Amino acid sequence: MNKQAPILTQAARFLVSLEYSDLPSDVTNTAKRAVLDYIGVAIAGCDQPVAENLRHWASQRSQGGNASIIGHDLNLDVENAALVNAASGHALDFDDTSWATIGHPSTVIIPALLALSEELDLSGKALLTAYIAGVEVAHKVADLMMPETSENGWHTTGVFYALGTAAAVCQLLALDETMTTRALALSLSRSSGIRSNFGTQAKPYHAGMAAKSGLEAVSLAQHGITSAPTALEGVDGFIQCYASDALAKKVRSMVKPILFGTGWDISTKGYAFKKYPNCSGNHPACDLMEALVQENKVSWQEIESIHCGVSLLGPKELVCHQPQTPVEARFSLEYSIAASLIYGQLTLEEFTQEKIMDPRVQSLMQSITMEIDDDLAKLGFIGTAPVKIWIKTKTGDSLFLENDLAIGNPEKPFSDEDFSTKFAKCVAGKLSPENDKNLLNQLFQLEQVEHIKSVTQLIKRER
Repeated sequence: MNKQAPILTQAARFLVSLEYSDLPSDVTNTAKRAVLDYIGVAIAGCDQPVAENLRHWASQRSQGGNASIIGHDLNLDVENAALVNAASGHALDFDDTSWATIGHPSTVIIPALLALSEELDLSGKALLTAYIAGVEVAHKVADLMMPETSENGWHTTGVFYALGTAAAVCQLLALDETMTTRALALSLSRSSGIRSNFGTQAKPYHAGMAAKSGLEAVSLAQHGITSAPTALEGVDGFIQCYASDALAKKVRSMVKPILFGTGWDISTKGYAFKKYPNCSGNHPACDLMEALVQENKVSWQEIESIHCGVSLLGPKELVCHQPQTPVEARFSLEYSIAASLIYGQLTLEEFTQEKIMDPRVQSLMQSITMEIDDDLAKLGFIGTAPVKIWIKTKTGDSLFLENDLAIGNPEKPFSDEDFSTKFAKCVAGKLSPENDKNLLNQLFQLEQVEHIKSVTQLIKRER
């Protein structure tokens, strides 16, 4: 029996041979909506403190360039533009989630491709092909390592998408097999991100860091820096370090190749697009609270206590129990529930200092508890955040609610109207209505856009 080529070499062969005509329509349709969704949330997040801080930092270090900074009349070099724009896309935690990684692919890979496509004057079709390729490589590798990587405390957005970005960029530049393999292996040395930094500006920085690192890995490979093709599954390699030695040994013993481009992950697992601007671990509970408010079954003034049963990932992501800032509030189940009940909605407008520090909200949060539910724990280390909620009223009545999956998942999908509505809310006040409509139309038909510059010129701040 023939020994398989190293997995990174297999990935490189897939990337070298891929063409847009190879892509199924359902894959390209999801990818177009992912690009649309990313650009909307990046415009919304471009003035957040983390984006401003990184923009100032990058501006002092950039040697100039032609890559647009979203929401600003500023150009930087490709790597620093990707850093800033990726962080902008993740600053509000409003970007899509992949269940292959329990991470955020689009806010890393797309800004790197936007910057490079703008500089090289490439098309929407080229960007889409590269984006899909990068996601496919990252997610097929994640399938070998998850959920162990997440269980070990790594922020998977930073861990898997430096690789995804490098793969996408190699495909976009049509690099050969040797150069691509070298770049993929180099990207593994730059992967990082720890979950203990959730609830701070470090989390969106992880997205920017991964985008910049992926681009840098390709550039280094082009300048002759070498690497090991077995860096993924080899002894002391990526799988061993980020997952386990046992998994690495299992992968080394595999006799079948990795089926890149067969059973596309973007189609088979799909994405969860976010209805609410916070950590996806909150979302099934947010759906329940929205329905509760609409049905007017109970008012927040009547509530004595709320107890939430969550799955294993819940306590690792939802780490802020009495948040004081918007960044902390995005990682607080207590805030998501309290704000939904008191304000009757959970939108971008609810993540302000004033609304978080409202005495009613701060008081109600103290009546909300969260712990792992025994039955939900049996589901394993999953990212879909199923939840059970018990509400006790001051009159002694009780109410039980449960939700296995949030709106925005493939099983409960967004319509194109939902995407358009979310986009409009994200760009309100930052784009003119005319440019809003023009940009939205281009993004829905991205494969027909001949020059990405026609998109990037619309996402800069209007004078």
